[in-house]
Amino acid sequence: MLTLKEAAFLVADAHENEDRRGFWDFLQALERGEIHTPQLFLMGDIFDLLVWEVSASHSFAMPYIVLLEKLCEKMEIYYLEGNHDFNLNRFFKKVQVVSLQNQPLILHTSKGNDEKFFLAHGDIFLNPFLQFLLKSLRNPFLLRFLNFINILTFSSITNCILARQKRKNLFYSIANFKNLAYERYAKYQANGAWVVEGHYHQNLLLQEGVVKYFNLPSFAYERSFFVVEFLPEVKFEKQKLRGQDV
Repeated sequence: MLTLKEAAFLVADAHENEDRRGFWDFLQALERGEIHTPQLFLMGDIFDLLVWEVSASHSFAMPYIVLLEKLCEKMEIYYLEGNHDFNLNRFFKKVQVVSLQNQPLILHTSKGNDEKFFLAHGDIFLNPFLQFLLKSLRNPFLLRFLNFINILTFSSITNCILARQKRKNLFYSIANFKNLAYERYAKYQANGAWVVEGHYHQNLLLQEGVVKYFNLPSFAYERSFFVVEFLPEVKFEKQKLRGQDV
């Protein structure tokens, strides 16, 4: 049984790229000891693009990968794959990668009342067509073929993807997301447990009846992360890197 420890950090949807380096500053703060945690949960889409079979995605991410491996000497790190970063196992030896098929990651509290948590990036329990597309895109043979074409065309595919991502609005509001959150919660069959997701970037916390649902905002917005607290009830305390405006 996996344990969610008090003061664990949750980070979702940093969408790190050449123009957006907030997550790098966050990792540097962890290394310098300016912020502390026993556990770090990366909830997917930490990079705009990172895939093992896509060689053009490696060079930007390698300093992050090296530092994450080093930080595993101080804390447990779980990396839940998203729809922009997947097939990650071969990048890491110490970071514990949680693939799409192994999500949600199920944990229990380390003390107090025995609370249960379902953690996932958020791209599970979608309609069958989208699920098929997501699984197809993770196919190593397809990805190797696309990587070959990408190399032949001087990274035209990855450059197009990254350019579109740089223009993407990460801070949008989804109309009637509360209704979608209830639907999402029901699909987990959580029955009073917590469901925590990224992917949608909505920063919505629901705690009504048996429903306990938290959709994390994009880390890229205000460079904020969340600290899990047991008081004894569960709380998700928003934090920012030192020097950031509240």
